[in-house]
Amino acid sequence: MSYRLLTLEQKEEWSTLLEKLPIEQQDIYYTPEYYELYQCNGTGNAICFVFEKNGEFALYPFLINSVNELGYDLDNNYKDIQGAYGYNGCVYSFYSVEFATAFSKAFTNYCSENNIIAEFTRFNPIINNHQFSDYLSPIKANEDIIVNLECSDEYTWKNIYDRSVRKNIKKAIRNNLIVKIFDGDKISDWWYDHFKKIYFSTLKRRCADKYYYFSDNFFLHLKEHLKNKTLYFFTVNNDSVISCELITYDNYNAYSFLGGTLSEYFPYRPNDILKHEIIIYLKTIGVKYFCLGGGATVNDGIYKYKKSFSKDGNVDFYIGKNIYNKKIYNYVCQSWSEKNPEISGKYSNILLKYREVR
Repeated sequence: MSYRLLTLEQKEEWSTLLEKLPIEQQDIYYTPEYYELYQCNGTGNAICFVFEKNGEFALYPFLINSVNELGYDLDNNYKDIQGAYGYNGCVYSFYSVEFATAFSKAFTNYCSENNIIAEFTRFNPIINNHQFSDYLSPIKANEDIIVNLECSDEYTWKNIYDRSVRKNIKKAIRNNLIVKIFDGDKISDWWYDHFKKIYFSTLKRRCADKYYYFSDNFFLHLKEHLKNKTLYFFTVNNDSVISCELITYDNYNAYSFLGGTLSEYFPYRPNDILKHEIIIYLKTIGVKYFCLGGGATVNDGIYKYKKSFSKDGNVDFYIGKNIYNKKIYNYVCQSWSEKNPEISGKYSNILLKYREVR
């Protein structure tokens, strides 16, 4: 039984190990290229924890950050870890309670010995990998929507879509909306600029947290290094680009990643036809599951909209939390609350709340 840590300097070994896993777990959210997005964005240093026992292995990529650099006066160099934006947790060559328990023991020992004060992850609802990390005491936080793409187009239209989706797609067609599709390695600067423009305008309209305003380095890396694992879809009205969505995918799994819509075109139903064309196209390239995500809160309007594309596609979404050094963690959280009383209530349930500043 042993473990080792891989950084982005060992990308080739990281990728090789991922490719040895069952194909269902060879997912974009665990690739070094995906984690490099966030290291380039300044969100943390990417590490992949590799655990091996009796010829089986598990991979756990995460971002590690200094707590001291946030300005706290501490008696040692402390850090925390979290998954990258999207879904996290472990992928593994084999599952058994014994193997999962051995991994958990090795990883918690690593955290305790390396001054990690806290850990946060969002488990993957397609892979259902929360079962592998009992040490994080997985908590059902919400429900996500997954579209099963192994059904025929006709069955999807009649039985998976809600009646409202069929109605809105027909309306979009009457409004002469069309959808353009580009592979990540073929999208031009003109289309890419439109994607970013609509995405940022949507963030502004929704008063989104500053976290989602990804840096130029993030988008540059996305375009250059994940081009074979991304698809861009645009809804067009005459010569106007009115809606867009970026899909990330690898092998059997695809995810709704980033996107936006110009609000003045909502009555034209650009998002319904966009999702419909995404679903049709993903089937043609062999994807089996398309995760739309969930809502901001349980059963909110966003969730209900996504559910209309897969009436029975709701699955449980789990998060995991662990505090390794309660004394230091509580001190940092208390200090943060005293410095940021105006937002302490908003982030009171967030494990790494002390990373939020106004």
